[in-house]
Amino acid sequence: MASRGPDLPAAGARRPDGAVLAAWSLAATLLAALLTVAGGGQPALVLVLVLLFVAWSLQEPLVTLPLIIVTQVIWLFGSFAPGGVSLLAPSKLALLLALAVWIVWAWRQRVLPTWAPHMGALAAFAAVVVMGPVLTPAFEDSITGIGKYAVMFLPYLLVANLAIHRRGVELVVRSLVLTATVAALLALVERFLPGVRLEFDGVGLGAHIDDQSLGTAIKRVTGGIGDANWFSYTMATLLPLTLYLYRSTTHGWMRAAAVAAALLQFAGLVLSYTRTPLLGLAGALLLLLWTRRVAVLPLVAVGVVGLVSAPLWLPAGVVERVLSTKYVAEGSTPVRREIFQMAIELVRDKPLLGHGYQQYGPQFIERSRTEMGWEWDRRDRTGEEPAHLLRAHNLYLDVWVQHGLLGLIPLLLMYAWLLRELWQVAQARASTGPPAGPGGRDVELALALMACLVSFYLCGLGGHSQELKVFWILAGLVAAFRRSVFSADGR
Repeated sequence: MASRGPDLPAAGARRPDGAVLAAWSLAATLLAALLTVAGGGQPALVLVLVLLFVAWSLQEPLVTLPLIIVTQVIWLFGSFAPGGVSLLAPSKLALLLALAVWIVWAWRQRVLPTWAPHMGALAAFAAVVVMGPVLTPAFEDSITGIGKYAVMFLPYLLVANLAIHRRGVELVVRSLVLTATVAALLALVERFLPGVRLEFDGVGLGAHIDDQSLGTAIKRVTGGIGDANWFSYTMATLLPLTLYLYRSTTHGWMRAAAVAAALLQFAGLVLSYTRTPLLGLAGALLLLLWTRRVAVLPLVAVGVVGLVSAPLWLPAGVVERVLSTKYVAEGSTPVRREIFQMAIELVRDKPLLGHGYQQYGPQFIERSRTEMGWEWDRRDRTGEEPAHLLRAHNLYLDVWVQHGLLGLIPLLLMYAWLLRELWQVAQARASTGPPAGPGGRDVELALALMACLVSFYLCGLGGHSQELKVFWILAGLVAAFRRSVFSADGR
């Protein structure tokens, strides 16, 4: 896109290094969280810190990006709403601040909005969501859905339009890896320091005890994301970015940090006791092997060492939950089978327009004649667990049930075009210089982001993860990255 504006910030201004910005912004966010905890949850103690951060963001708009990423991905940090006012939650304030900064900066610098081919499909999907109150009978829930998707689209737009230069792209990448690592550290706290308790608006720090899936109770960590499954999908989705950090530098400390981050994220994934992310990681690894980003022999060696040493580090119950035929027969698999069968029945009933946002659960209760349906009906009536929390446990079926083929097709097109755009970047930059140069780093990042998306898409086979904020941030990063490579104003 053409632009008369210089790089962020105005020409001649000092440009802090992306890694420094990410580190300072994350440190500021963590300090705010620690002060809040020390004050018993009272946000008044962080007012000065917030004001300083606002003043900083007006001078350097990019610093709003790490704040968006931390508060959107780790719900524990972003969900606290003083007085129950949702707009006062850190996640909402961060979005509003970044939106204001972007508008002022784009107007002053005359920078046009980012455009990428996948945005056409995204616009079509957004139109279906907005038309939900008219297209489906679930008027009130569809209005709720418009608000929910707006909160997901906004981080996407902000990342796509603020990180349009190479250092902005690098800042987002490092912020994502740092955020995933912090979530993994929180997961270790949940596992090994059970006395630590912190909860804001239903999202808390503390492992969930599952005493139904296996013969013995297991502790499933959530990493401050609120749900063990979504936490594991986040870890599996962002793990390939650590490979980019490793391959894009020759500095020993950076490579050591990337390896440490990968180990922490993998540990968090294991402690979530979730099977689906392993499928996502397998798909990502196949892509990285095919594109020769991962060598076969080192991968086999690591696998053999991990397998041999598994009795020393693998938590009790993981093998039984992931591999045993008993769990397949008696664990969550039969439940998921019933959930999938109901989803198929619902899409057959209304394949084109769907039943409306959050309608899978109510429809399941109304149509089911099994013990599971009666149990969910009881939970809904007693207020223990609202019906809309029951979803299809499959991204593609869940979208189909809610928005019909009218919504599913453009979303799938968006997913495909994101991969296509990254492949175009990799092809275009592959012949522009040595692997250690800017062109080589662009190729590494494009392929790593492809692996991230492949992992997310495969995780979607076992979970309704279309509302997971990390995907929308990654999609915005793809748009910004593409602009930084192909547009004159992005270099």
